[in-house]
Order: sequence, then structure tokens, then C-alpha cells
Amino acid sequence: DEELGDVLFTAVNLVRHAGADPETLLRKANQKFERRFRQMELHLNAHGTPIEASTPDTMEAAWLAVKNAE
Repeated sequence: DEELGDVLFTAVNLVRHAGADPETLLRKANQKFERRFRQMELHLNAHGTPIEASTPDTMEAAWLAVKNAE
């Protein structure tokens, strides 16, 4: 856990040294993930497979379809 914490700390410092706000960037990344996840759910439903019945491979394919459509 300590080593992973060190990696996160280093990443935050790199972002700060690049002149960006780490919190803002993380918030934007979370928003992008949430948007893509919702689109993935819609994609799966449109193809007759609710997320609850999807396999990891099916979800990955839907995720890539959504990502590539952006």
C-alpha cells in the first residue's frame, strides 16, 4: 500500500509541476469515465444485453465501441 501511495503522490507532483491542477484533472477523468460507462450501458441494452447479464468480454467490446465513437 505504501508503494502505491508513493506512486499516487509522485503523479500528483508531476501534474503540479506541469502547471495543472491535479484535482481538476481527476474530476474530469471521473466525468469522462462516468459518461462512457453510461454510454456502454445504453450500447449493451440496445444490443439486447443488460449490463447485469454481460460478460467481461462483452462489456469490454461495448466500452471500446463507445470510446471509438467519441
